[in-house]
Amino acid sequence: MHKEIIDSLIDHVASIDLNGKITFTNQAWKNFSIVNEGDLVQTDIGVNYLEVLKNSNSLKEYNGILDILNGKKAFFDINYACPSPTENRWFSMIVSPLVQQGVIKGATIVHRDISNYEKKRLDAQDILQSMTDAFFSLDETWKIIYINKKAEKLLLSSKETFLGKNLWKEFPDTLQTKFEEHYMRTMIQREETSFEEYYEPLQTWFEINAFPQENGGISVYFVNINEKKAKEKKLWETAYHDYLTGIPNRLLLYKNLKMKLEVGSPFVLYFIDINNFKLVNDAYGHEIGDSFLFEVAKRLKNELPEQFFLARFGGDEFVLCNAYVNDQQVQNDTNHILSILEKPFNTKDLPFINTSVSIGLSIFPKDGSSVDSIITAADTAMYEAKKSRGNSWKMYENSMSDSLNRRILIEKSMKEAILTDRFYTVFQPQVNILEKEIIGIEVLSRWNHVELGPISPEEFISIAEESDQIRMLTEHIIDTALSSYNNWKKIHGFSGRISFNVSSTSLNEPSFVSFLLYQLEKHSIPRDILEIEITENLQVFSSSIIHDHLQDIEEAGIRIAIDDFGVGYSNISYISNLPISKIKLDKFFADGIGVNLKSEAILQAMIILANNLKLDVIAEGVETQEQIDFLETNNCFQVQGYFYDKPLNEDQFIQRLQQLGIKYPKNMKDRALLESK
Repeated sequence: MHKEIIDSLIDHVASIDLNGKITFTNQAWKNFSIVNEGDLVQTDIGVNYLEVLKNSNSLKEYNGILDILNGKKAFFDINYACPSPTENRWFSMIVSPLVQQGVIKGATIVHRDISNYEKKRLDAQDILQSMTDAFFSLDETWKIIYINKKAEKLLLSSKETFLGKNLWKEFPDTLQTKFEEHYMRTMIQREETSFEEYYEPLQTWFEINAFPQENGGISVYFVNINEKKAKEKKLWETAYHDYLTGIPNRLLLYKNLKMKLEVGSPFVLYFIDINNFKLVNDAYGHEIGDSFLFEVAKRLKNELPEQFFLARFGGDEFVLCNAYVNDQQVQNDTNHILSILEKPFNTKDLPFINTSVSIGLSIFPKDGSSVDSIITAADTAMYEAKKSRGNSWKMYENSMSDSLNRRILIEKSMKEAILTDRFYTVFQPQVNILEKEIIGIEVLSRWNHVELGPISPEEFISIAEESDQIRMLTEHIIDTALSSYNNWKKIHGFSGRISFNVSSTSLNEPSFVSFLLYQLEKHSIPRDILEIEITENLQVFSSSIIHDHLQDIEEAGIRIAIDDFGVGYSNISYISNLPISKIKLDKFFADGIGVNLKSEAILQAMIILANNLKLDVIAEGVETQEQIDFLETNNCFQVQGYFYDKPLNEDQFIQRLQQLGIKYPKNMKDRALLESK
């Protein structure tokens, strides 16, 4: 009766003794062997089942049954794949002990067909993975038990080729690679692993994620990342090249210099800075500025010999490197570089731009033994070259380090000095020579540094411009001086004009006009009292942005003067089109009076030009009576210079107003009266 019941079960049931020999099988067990063209002699009663498992390398099942027979476990189960020639099948093995009178006599083994359940589970998984990654599944013996269509496509083969096959035999090139390393860790240590690896036979980069399965195998998800790797390669290449000019950038420069240091052969480093590049950006905008930098790099790359290594260090700074032969070769190469860059830039993408460069040179190993020290030496020499103005170059000398340290100190302490009033103003009178009276004052800035003492405006103004602190300084000077002017107006009745030097950086800012109007209202000063002085240069006169802002300033009632006229970019068409009220003739022309007839002729012509354009004209740097007489004869009646007064601090100017008012003695030869001020 019991046998009939067991024979009626669809599960495959057998019993074994303590040695593993099969002592009983039901009909379903027998039928499975027959249907699958098996041999009952090898699977039925009398056969040692443990030996069958051991010979087929089914060690997990073998060890699980031994644990039952030895009393180490009360229950053992495992799911496994059992593919047939026509389909994928999965079974579950369930083992429990046979106990008689409290003693284990053997075990009952049940094999249950779970193919439908497993297929549904894997079908759902297949649907998911068909929309994302390729996927295959391995059992604990490294047999491939499932593979989805995306995996077939990536691996260039069908699932029939892989199912039931050993992974390592199918893909021998994965041995001793990251594939083996990470799959082993997932299989043995039951850890999730993720990695990227190149598989040479398929010429493909894969990104792989491996996960341990409950049944002891692993699931592998993977994607082709060839495109990603190509992008990474491109990113790596661009990381070492300047995005704007296409030439090597600072990273590649450092890499190249480190290699040169390792070789040990002497080389020359040229540190190139474009003078007043900020004016190009202010005048034309950053797009034109970028195009200009591109043309600079293009010229250097195309016109220098190939042995020069060229890199963009940053901003408007470029670095060249070449083997050192001797000092004459260095001089010749430097002059060649200057000749390349001194030619005006004027392409279809650029307006006419004429600029200059400063070049600092250092030599390895004389000037340094590291990349940073060699670059710092050349950079230091470049700042020394800048002091010469125009196209210039300097070879590094040890004494230059003091100059660089001074510059760094000035730059770093400037903001604090502005906020703590270490900057102060002086005032130089502008005089009507016919009336012998003050008609206005020019405000000039001075700095008494806490460590360095007095610093000349020529030094600190250029540093302020290069470090983007010029606007902060300008606004501080305007606010301070207008406050003083308001006091003079109230106490001494002073009503002359007050003028300030303004850089193109400030003029390029839309808010600067609002700042001026706010200051005038704050200090209760009429708009026509204020005058701003701009230095003539191509960039300022060519900028439509600055043109518009100057127009706004003029329409607000504020006067505009061109400073140092005649020695910069003098272009009549620009002058006639700008809203200018006054031109200030450079001191160069006053110095030429009585000395240089050509200089006098040019001065006369400029005075006539200004008068014909209905512009006020004032001569700067006037120091002698002879100059006064010449200017008066030629209808220039406004002057500024030491002949009447040097720049006065506030106390000196107030004392002058108290003692003399705005008048000067008719006979300026009698200096005693002025000395008593």
